[in-house]
Amino acid sequence: MTTKDKVLAFLENNKGTYISGVKIAEAIEVSRNSVWKAIKQLETEGFEIDAITNKGYRLAESSDQLSKIGIVENLSTKELSSDIFYFDVIDSTNKKAKELAMLGAKHGTLVVSNEQTAGKGRYGRSFESPKDSGIYMSLILRPQELSYSDPTIITAYAAVIVSETIEELTGKKIGIKWVNDLFYQDKKVCGILTEAVTDFESGQIEWIVLGMGINISTSEAIFSEEVRNKAGAIFNENETAVNRNQLVAKLLEGLLKRHVQLSKSELMSEYKNKSIVLDKKVMIQQGQDSYMVRITDIDEEGQLIIETESGKERAFNSGEIRIIFN
Repeated sequence: MTTKDKVLAFLENNKGTYISGVKIAEAIEVSRNSVWKAIKQLETEGFEIDAITNKGYRLAESSDQLSKIGIVENLSTKELSSDIFYFDVIDSTNKKAKELAMLGAKHGTLVVSNEQTAGKGRYGRSFESPKDSGIYMSLILRPQELSYSDPTIITAYAAVIVSETIEELTGKKIGIKWVNDLFYQDKKVCGILTEAVTDFESGQIEWIVLGMGINISTSEAIFSEEVRNKAGAIFNENETAVNRNQLVAKLLEGLLKRHVQLSKSELMSEYKNKSIVLDKKVMIQQGQDSYMVRITDIDEEGQLIIETESGKERAFNSGEIRIIFN
């Protein structure tokens, strides 16, 4: 660990408290001048550090700069820290995670970035990922380590865990729009993309990359005009947003641990409780065809049970739906 990382870890661990340069230097066993240089470097990287003569330095409570150190300091167990890859900017966390998976990266490896230049959504669409206001992360999962192996169920699992974690840390109610989007106040605030690689001979899934993009405090003005009408953020500009490092840490731990406590039926029950499409009329899109249906249920395989305008019921498992909000 570099001196800069040691200083940041110390400040993160004592966030909001002024500590003298002398005490920091003694604690991490470097010179006071090295501490000063590290502080200056951290400031140029965007960390909000207050300095007062005779009081010392502190990482401001309002500081929300993403970093591996910040994520690690918020983990309840440090055993996950060696498998976190942080980038200030990257083309796509899913792309990087797939590269790492092909090189043998283990279950639980996390790729997280402050910004994406080529974020990826369903059906090859782009996912706009502006800097400093969101969380863009991809988690490598090995099916043998999970309670469920079907990618659709894992997507549902991720939606439940992410929505629960956001609600726990913010108090804001997050709904799930089938199959992979989270909504707040009728706007999409999170997209989840599950990609899997299957062994050709055995037909078994070798690994899954679970990608998530969360709009924490992104101003709608930053989005393109097309996205602006659909996307929103969990916090507006007048609110104090949740600490992003803390949220990433809680998401990582929740995604890797909660599955052992949730049977498939319990998971889908929670998924249904958070659904914003049940008993709603929606527009279904399959290829070039679109039609109105009513969602009557979601089964244990993650399929929608739909009722057509003629009164017929059937399962629906591929395509897109659009809610008509009042």
